[in-house]
Amino acid sequence: MEDSGNPVIKDVYPYLRVRDANAAIDFYVRAFGATERFRLAEPSGRIGHAELTIGPATIMLSDEYPEYGIRGPEPTGRTPVAIHLHAEDVDT
Repeated sequence: MEDSGNPVIKDVYPYLRVRDANAAIDFYVRAFGATERFRLAEPSGRIGHAELTIGPATIMLSDEYPEYGIRGPEPTGRTPVAIHLHAEDVDT
């Protein structure tokens, strides 16, 4: 393939906006064995940015910031995001 001069994308990280990022982080740790790499929390407890790893994958997330138009899926009742996970054995 011819080089277009554009940078090569090495990784793509999903960025999830949720209503309660603290609860989401706890859930991903319990359900998927995620490791928390970074959490930037405001004094109010609202999460401005967090990074988790699940195996070699990185997931980023934050709380909603409606004052900036950043909302999770709940206000609209739907989400355009799906997360597909692959596992050798789902029972272990």
